[in-house]
Amino acid sequence: ASSNLAGCTKHIRNFRMNLIFDFPKHIESLEIMLATKAYGDIWQQNSQRIIQAFKQCTGLDFQQDEIHVIIHDGQSMSGMDGKPMRLNIRNASLDEKRSAIIHELGHRLLFGNGLYSPGNNGPDEDEIRVFLFQGDVLLDVYGKETYSFWATVDPTVHSEDHRRLVLPLLKLTRAERHKKIIQFTKSNV
Repeated sequence: ASSNLAGCTKHIRNFRMNLIFDFPKHIESLEIMLATKAYGDIWQQNSQRIIQAFKQCTGLDFQQDEIHVIIHDGQSMSGMDGKPMRLNIRNASLDEKRSAIIHELGHRLLFGNGLYSPGNNGPDEDEIRVFLFQGDVLLDVYGKETYSFWATVDPTVHSEDHRRLVLPLLKLTRAERHKKIIQFTKSNV
């Protein structure tokens, strides 16, 4: 590992929002550097399409100008209230990384628009809200292969939660999912 990684920051801009990929100052790891580059490349190559797909699927805009992102060896987390988003270094495949970015950005989108309150909507309600549009965003940005990966074998979703939360939503048509999204966004305004 190279010692010049400590404190290094890579800024990746798009037309509406920044994801800033930070290397943790206390960790000098080639594995983290490579994963950070891979996640950063995903964002750099697709950021405009990602933001447009979120807008099309939800009707919502991101309210944050910047989101700091750290790649770590642990569960991916959206990192609200001034905390950085954390993406799991163990998401090995491109589809796993794409799914993790979209999922955590989905939480940020809801939070930024006042539609996310962990625990206040029931233990699963916020996850269900993200799952309502996550698959459609993945489909719009990356196509059927990534969508199919997420809908069937995404290892970042616990299999019990996947069956219980995601599969019933996949039985709905896209129009039915969109109607549910409109209902919860209007009911929280």
